[in-house]
Amino acid sequence: MPKIHKVRRRQRFRYGANRKRANKRTVKGPTIQCEILKEEWNKHASVINNFKNMGLAFNPNLAVGIPKNRVLPASREKDEKQDKVQKEQRKAHKGHVMKELEEDANAPRERKFRLPNSTVQQLTYYLDKYGEDYKAMAKDPKNYYQETWKQLRAKVKQFKGVPEQFEKYLAERAKKMEVDS
Repeated sequence: MPKIHKVRRRQRFRYGANRKRANKRTVKGPTIQCEILKEEWNKHASVINNFKNMGLAFNPNLAVGIPKNRVLPASREKDEKQDKVQKEQRKAHKGHVMKELEEDANAPRERKFRLPNSTVQQLTYYLDKYGEDYKAMAKDPKNYYQETWKQLRAKVKQFKGVPEQFEKYLAERAKKMEVDS
């Protein structure tokens, strides 16, 4: 049989590729964003060994065994023994890294959600004009996207859930009330 044309094609030297720079990138290793990992990272060890030393799993498929459907009692005992041996082997030299990562993951986060300014302007207009009457909001001629009263109610609820923007709206509304009276 004849060979495929791509296989027989002549190899070409890539003049535009800087092989020295490309090699430096591979030798340098990965860039690590996480400060906890960056402090304990050993540049001379492989990625797999670094993860193993920190008590982390490089390949989750190997770290968590997949249970078999039909397990015989004798094989269960073997599996339990193997699990114990694996846990002993997995003991990390730098176990504090795993604990710090868990603490960081479980730490409460500030909600940085904000609605777009156009949506805020639309909702403040509706609230100033109609108050909490969502059915009247739905019939407003400025309801360009023809949102239903339930959609508008959900948006207003979401707007009230963003304290940074809603408090600003309430402050501006209070100023208007003072000026009007």
